[in-house]
Amino acid sequence: MDSYTHEIINDDTRLQLYFVPITGSNFYSPLHWHGHLEIIFMQAGFMDAFINDQKYTLKKDDMLVVNPRELHATRPWGDADYLLLQIPFDYLSRVISNVSLLQFQAYFPSVTTNSGHRQLAMCLFELARTYKEKEDGYLLHFSSVAYEFLYILYRDFSRQISPQAKEKDNRNLEKMDEVIRYVKNNYKNNISLKDAASLLNISPEYFCRLFKKHTGQTFLAYLNAVRMSRFYQDLMATDYSVTDLMERHGITNYKVLIRDFKQTYGITPNKLRNRL
Repeated sequence: MDSYTHEIINDDTRLQLYFVPITGSNFYSPLHWHGHLEIIFMQAGFMDAFINDQKYTLKKDDMLVVNPRELHATRPWGDADYLLLQIPFDYLSRVISNVSLLQFQAYFPSVTTNSGHRQLAMCLFELARTYKEKEDGYLLHFSSVAYEFLYILYRDFSRQISPQAKEKDNRNLEKMDEVIRYVKNNYKNNISLKDAASLLNISPEYFCRLFKKHTGQTFLAYLNAVRMSRFYQDLMATDYSVTDLMERHGITNYKVLIRDFKQTYGITPNKLRNRL
């Protein structure tokens, strides 16, 4: 997985999209991008979400839309329930012209109580019901509701951006993606700001400002997030001790690990493992 530069999404080959109700998730997804349109509809709990340089705190009935090729990260506060819908760019391009220049609204607070947003929420509820019950012909109905959702989103909550603005976004993504790929391949090592800045041939001071401007977080926060995420995955999947996992994932400060892990997952590593 580390060799890829973006998140891999498993598509349903019949519908060419991915939908799933997620229950009790505390999975922290550090900064990444993919070619899919992604919709998160909160059912319970809270989640911090970062899109480019913007931070959103999601609660029940909030909806988030992540456009294709946008840098984003998600971090639930402990356990969270939400509906996740991901639609491939190729799927969108078949039904919407000039989709590469389209920008969907990102944040929809209290979507079920806002009259302008309620239609979107009703579509997502119907997708969840159809997904769960799988009555005869459900794939046809599921597809029709997904198209209705996209139509409303396109009609009422999208705007066109200029080719020049799109080209600028692409250049910024290429810069940040080079750093992201480097961190994913080297996060176990001692990475300095100078190392990261040298990738873009700029000074460490300018790199700090550039990274924060385009991601909404510091480079150190991102590096620690990657290490924490990989530490968590191995904590759940292996029998290595916490000390061994720290060493394997480039984490050097035990007190900071415990503090950040508890803040991210709502529990200490040892207590979480004891639950398994």
